[in-house]
Amino acid sequence: MSHSVTSAADGVNPDDRPPARPGAAPPAAAPHPSRDPIVLVGAALIAATLGLRAWVLRHAYFVEDDFLFVADAAASPLTVEYLTELHKGHLMPGAKLLVYVLTAVSPYNWALASGTMLALQGAAAAATFRLLWEVFGRRWAILAPLAAAVCAPLTVPVLAWWSAALNGVPFQLATALALLWTVRHLRGGRERDAWLAAGAVAAGMAFSVKAMLLPLLLFAVAAAFCTPGPLAWAPSAALRARPRFWASMGALLLGHLVVYLSRPADAEGAGVPDAGAALGQARRLLAETFPVGAVGGPVRWDPVTPAGGLLEPHPAALVAAWTVLGALVAVSLAYRPRWAWRAWALLAGYLVCVDVLPTLVARGRYQELVGHDPRYVADAALVFALCLALAFLPTRWEAEGERGPRWLPRLPPRVVRGAAAGATALFVAAASYSTHTYAGTLSGDRVRWYLDTVRTSLASIPDRAGVFARPVPEDVVLPWNGARRYSSYLLSPLAGEDADRVADPRPAAVPMVLNDAGFLVVAEPAPDSAFYGPPEGEECVETLGGQVLWPVHSLGGPGLVAGLAYTSGGDAPVTLTVGDDERTTELPAAPNGAAWYVPLDGRGEHLLVEVPDDVCLTWVTFGELVPSVEGNPWEQEETEQESG
Repeated sequence: MSHSVTSAADGVNPDDRPPARPGAAPPAAAPHPSRDPIVLVGAALIAATLGLRAWVLRHAYFVEDDFLFVADAAASPLTVEYLTELHKGHLMPGAKLLVYVLTAVSPYNWALASGTMLALQGAAAAATFRLLWEVFGRRWAILAPLAAAVCAPLTVPVLAWWSAALNGVPFQLATALALLWTVRHLRGGRERDAWLAAGAVAAGMAFSVKAMLLPLLLFAVAAAFCTPGPLAWAPSAALRARPRFWASMGALLLGHLVVYLSRPADAEGAGVPDAGAALGQARRLLAETFPVGAVGGPVRWDPVTPAGGLLEPHPAALVAAWTVLGALVAVSLAYRPRWAWRAWALLAGYLVCVDVLPTLVARGRYQELVGHDPRYVADAALVFALCLALAFLPTRWEAEGERGPRWLPRLPPRVVRGAAAGATALFVAAASYSTHTYAGTLSGDRVRWYLDTVRTSLASIPDRAGVFARPVPEDVVLPWNGARRYSSYLLSPLAGEDADRVADPRPAAVPMVLNDAGFLVVAEPAPDSAFYGPPEGEECVETLGGQVLWPVHSLGGPGLVAGLAYTSGGDAPVTLTVGDDERTTELPAAPNGAAWYVPLDGRGEHLLVEVPDDVCLTWVTFGELVPSVEGNPWEQEETEQESG
């Protein structure tokens, strides 16, 4: 863009202009940052964006992996092994430490968990503002890329799902800070800035595997925009200028890679992508999800998953997005060809290397629909904003803005300012509306009500009851999580002092389970449970030396329970065995008959029961338990009393 478009139109503050010529009048003093209208408008934009996102978070709640994180933190000691264990391919010791602390303070506290992420999001926005200020000076023009970074709908879904936010939001903050301190170090040479940049990269690596590639982003920015001379010589010149700094960045990258590869493989993590699925995901991420989300779309989020809406854009939205991006690229290449192509190449390289390729390695075996999940490209919003600014605005260390070809029209500054302000306002409006509509895809109220009910139910467990495990509803944790979706693992942190009774169910006379509404109710054997009784005409099961063996088909699992109905004149021991799981418990005296339920999660083909000869078994069941009452048992009781 010509100098008249990029400098005079930007309203550059006096302190950011090149030094005055000798003899010229001194420039007016710059206002204090706290009273600078540019700073105030930028701060107001960030505050308004955070307020809207806080409103979105009111509609969100814990879902899916959130429960797995809390349950794992509650069940594990704080060890290096716990912190460095991979979670679905993610090495994230910082995130797991944060989960551990929040769980210890207050498990399943959404205000605490989401508030922490919102505060980090605010810090990332402030760091982005300071980065733009550092690179381009305190000028009105930086508010446009600031809006592109902090308002982008791309960054909303990653904030609303806590598990994704644990990776994505600290990574956004680390990226902004690493870029800020790297630029400061390259321009000023202060060792303090070098240490801070390295610390930001290391902190990002503690939360996200993607941060392993942050040193490459920093070097690309340094070579392309912070090193004078031809681009062909820039990489070697950048290395020669700051050899120790780049050596430390390389050491961080290699160190993180070694630690990551040294961890035991995670079956749900990295794998060889399926070619068809991987190509479909890459096309959706690069050609649909990122372009639409970066320019303020999609307005309508679809399809909707338990964790919120995905970004499968309407064709009209896709055409509009590419029209906007195409216009930005074309205009910038026309007016600032030397720098604009570098900026857009940097963005393309980042999207492919940092976002798409890691996603394909981690999720390339799954459905192409993964490509419509904006969480995988959320961090690119910041890089897009920086590249947008680099494509149009001269940096502070450019002696003069690059002039475009003479035949291009030189637009009046007032026209440029008005067009930029109008485009920015239109983007903010579209992005805000898309953020608003995203809240409608969240099902936080239902899950919040369920968890509150569970918390209340587990506050008063009857002494004679055993709280046995059963799967939580599918809209809380999906079935494919296997044994990790059982109440004994996920919901025990809500039981307070009785957490052990829920996490490790004990034999009991009164079996109870949590129904799908979250109420603790009396349980009964599931209809498909195995049932064994005495021979016809007999009162007791026949045993051989006190032992009886029945065929079962047990695949194991925390929800399997053996139930025994019996009579006994006194307390009597009983031993039950399935596969390699053997449980011995004491049957309370029951001259008039009673029942006793024992968790038995072994995998095997036979159920062996051993009792003394004076114990009469009247029936035995084996299988999962189901609630005898669905919904609110108190309402049903009142209804029955009224109808009676």
